[in-house]
Amino acid sequence: MNILSLLSDKTYLSELNIAGTHDSATAYVAMENSARCQYTTISEQLTMGVRLLDIRLSKKGEEFYLVHSLADCYSDEEKTKRLSFGEVLNECKAFLTANPKETLILSVKQDRGIMSRGFFPRFYERYIKGDESSWYLENEMPTLGEIRGKIVLMRRCKVWQSYEKKVSCGLDFSYWKDQDRKKMKAETVILKAEKDILLSALVQDRYCLDPERKWQCIKRYLDCASVSPIKAAIHFLSTSVKTDGSLAPTAEYINEKFFAYNLKPATGWILCDFPTEALIKKIMMSNIEKSDVK
Repeated sequence: MNILSLLSDKTYLSELNIAGTHDSATAYVAMENSARCQYTTISEQLTMGVRLLDIRLSKKGEEFYLVHSLADCYSDEEKTKRLSFGEVLNECKAFLTANPKETLILSVKQDRGIMSRGFFPRFYERYIKGDESSWYLENEMPTLGEIRGKIVLMRRCKVWQSYEKKVSCGLDFSYWKDQDRKKMKAETVILKAEKDILLSALVQDRYCLDPERKWQCIKRYLDCASVSPIKAAIHFLSTSVKTDGSLAPTAEYINEKFFAYNLKPATGWILCDFPTEALIKKIMMSNIEKSDVK
């Protein structure tokens, strides 16, 4: 389902409803009851219409592996081979080669251990340097025409000032605070503030709420969402509160509520746990109403 390929090149990425997955690489993961957030693999998600991937990494030696906190992610159901970022990146590139009018957003963060000063520089050297043309690396909200066939880097890890002066480092979400308490509210992340330019994103990721309170929170922010070429909105449907010892029933409750919700165009990027193809289609098809169709 390639909806983005139908839309005008002039449409800003921030003005689109983008379907994403939370902890995207957890189809095969250790500690399933607490760490599994997806039934489908990265490739299957891309085929379904997902265009934003939540990539959580841990560096071991020279390799970057997918993780969900303490839980390792695997390439296979038998969990014999850890899933590397190189494998995920190859899948993303293959998808874009086959679908050059689409785009993908990769949210990248270190998800295990203390934030390392060397994490992003080594990530950049390993996966981006020499292949910059495959990525959108500016800290500016792009139009679709600027990013077709490219991976948009959404960086949730600091690059440290001395390194940032040398390269473009993607959309800067590195000052995103963890909404890890029940009374915390959604927050505005400042991506760029210089002269008369203020690029920002409202992020709702209140993951400590029970399913009913979480849905009320989601609905409140969806109802009042306001986006523009310089303001994005990110809505997480996910929560870490289990139902009957698993995350899946919680996600099913929230997903059903969301599926029945009247989603307006220009609401924001929406990250889901265990989404169905119909749910992803609902998000992506909502763009047809607002955006010019080529």
